[in-house]
Amino acid sequence: MDATTGIPPAVTEETEPFWTAAGEGRLLVEHCTSCGAESFPPRGICRSCRARTTEPAEITGRGRVYSLTVNHQRWLPDLEVPYAVVLVEFPGHPGVRVPGRLRGCAPEEAAIGMAVGIGFEPGPGGFAIPSFVAVPEGDGS
Repeated sequence: MDATTGIPPAVTEETEPFWTAAGEGRLLVEHCTSCGAESFPPRGICRSCRARTTEPAEITGRGRVYSLTVNHQRWLPDLEVPYAVVLVEFPGHPGVRVPGRLRGCAPEEAAIGMAVGIGFEPGPGGFAIPSFVAVPEGDGS
């Protein structure tokens, strides 16, 4: 997939910390200082208690594929297909699920429950876009 194919994200006051961190290779979610809930994508308001006391929290380590789809449709002229898009959840961060393209394995090898590492790839408008890298079985996860 040509990593620069697509529409650049709209950066808002709520999403700016996420995009800045992504450019540094860090994955941020929102943490509510009132109730402790975490969520993604950032919106500046807690989805659990509706407080506006959110702050960025970094996710590190591996995640697990919660859901996936393999896309065979060429939505844009330069888009290479097929590719897998996964929804990843992370231990210690209940309720947080982050979407991204899966790299490091053939799309047909993608599976629910597989371990993935956090990564980023160049995206449209010069933004770093979250993606995930398949972790080989038996690699300590």
